[in-house]
Amino acid sequence: MKISVNLKIMVLLTALLAVGALIFWYKFILRTNEEIIAKTAEDAVYTLEIIRNSIRYSMMSNHSEVVQNILESTPASGVRTAIRVIDHKGNIKFSSDKNDLGKAIPSNSMICRECHNIDSKVILKNTGRNYFFTDSENGGHALRAFIPVKNEPACSSAACHVHAPDATINGIIEAEVPMASLDKKFRDKNLDVFILGIVFLALIAVTLYVLMLKLVIRPVILISEGIRMITRGFYGHPIDVRMEDEIGALGQAYNDMTKELKAGKNELEEKTRSLSDIMEQKSLEIRKTQKQYMYTEKLASLGRMAASVAHELNSPLTGIIVFARLFLKRVPPDNKADQDDLKVIVEQAEKCSNIIAVLLGYSRTIPSDNLAMDVNSAIENALNILKNQSKFYNVVVERELDTVLPRIHGDQSQIEQVFINLLINASDAMNNKGKIFIRTRSFTEDTNEYVEIEFTDTGPGIPIDNLEKIFEPFYTTKPEGKGTGLGLAVSKGIVQNAGGRIFVKSKADEGASFFIHLPINKV
Repeated sequence: MKISVNLKIMVLLTALLAVGALIFWYKFILRTNEEIIAKTAEDAVYTLEIIRNSIRYSMMSNHSEVVQNILESTPASGVRTAIRVIDHKGNIKFSSDKNDLGKAIPSNSMICRECHNIDSKVILKNTGRNYFFTDSENGGHALRAFIPVKNEPACSSAACHVHAPDATINGIIEAEVPMASLDKKFRDKNLDVFILGIVFLALIAVTLYVLMLKLVIRPVILISEGIRMITRGFYGHPIDVRMEDEIGALGQAYNDMTKELKAGKNELEEKTRSLSDIMEQKSLEIRKTQKQYMYTEKLASLGRMAASVAHELNSPLTGIIVFARLFLKRVPPDNKADQDDLKVIVEQAEKCSNIIAVLLGYSRTIPSDNLAMDVNSAIENALNILKNQSKFYNVVVERELDTVLPRIHGDQSQIEQVFINLLINASDAMNNKGKIFIRTRSFTEDTNEYVEIEFTDTGPGIPIDNLEKIFEPFYTTKPEGKGTGLGLAVSKGIVQNAGGRIFVKSKADEGASFFIHLPINKV
């Protein structure tokens, strides 16, 4: 069974108080009782000495009646005793109680042993033990005090005595003091002290319990409950310990600890949430990367197949062009219709060959070159490739090209691929009907020279939330089956590989403007 700290302290303090009470009882009560008994014996001996002096003359004069009268009247003086005069043989010669006259005390009485074994001087001077306790003839406890009647020269020479001159003691004067009243007083006083002690101990115990409960037990219980709350994960419960002592300092330390733990827990939870968000984001990125990888593999396969088909188509187209030119030379000059038809065949076959060349460049089957190139020429080539497509029939293209634009170093086929992607996206955004504005210029920024190419359409624009996403791989706003989301991502990669940058500006219902900055001095 668990024993509380309060009970342990109470038991310990009660035991200490009980020991202190016993010491007090022994030191003061018992000693006081002993002093009262000693005072009673002293009073009895003093009374006996007075009686001895009172009856000395009567005894010297052999006036026995006077001695007996004095003894019988002595209790009236206030000492409720039985007073006897005993001779050296143990016979009671005189007594305040006439019934004792003629009786003899036993030979083994304490008085006889004291007188016959120890000299009276030794009794009175050395030990001071001239009283003892015995049972009273009337029942109860009694104190018997005695003093010797010394054999004086006047006594031994008197005619009434037969004592030898060398005798020390002629007899004893004894006083028997009943102790019943004193014993009752002692019992009553001890009982009063015991009751007062119990009441005092009870008051002390209750006071200590209340103080311990308020100053120690209650704060300890609060701290203990607070620690249990912490173990269960609750940190926002400070305890109310309003004391400026060690317990108060302990409570304040506990409150400070809970604040630190709560702050640490909140910080940990925040970091956990942040880490969880990061992990979720990374998981999404991994899944997106996996999806992108699958699309990339698919597009790579399609690119390789397209390159293979382009190579296969390139040979028959070359043959068509060669033989068409041969037929054109054989046609008579006056056959204008056949000549025009053959020229159309050659022209269209050359366009197909150019388209195949662009496809080969797109699939990277043609090696990338880092040569001096004309940006304006690349724009015109891109427009020539797209102008005969149906989606550009209702699209008006306006140009504002800088005629003195410096040449830059790069792969013209890849740059043309970027222009083609931007033009196709602009046409799709306008539902194949609208206006595209193309502008080129040169500018200087931080001592670096750049060529800027701007493509602006009259479409609905790009929502603000999508501006940061449009360059991500596989992100597209086109309906399913209309786009893969790789055009702008590939374009951004080509521009960055060329040392430039690409960005977009757009407002709702005001179209979108794509800007490409390419360094002029890049080799």
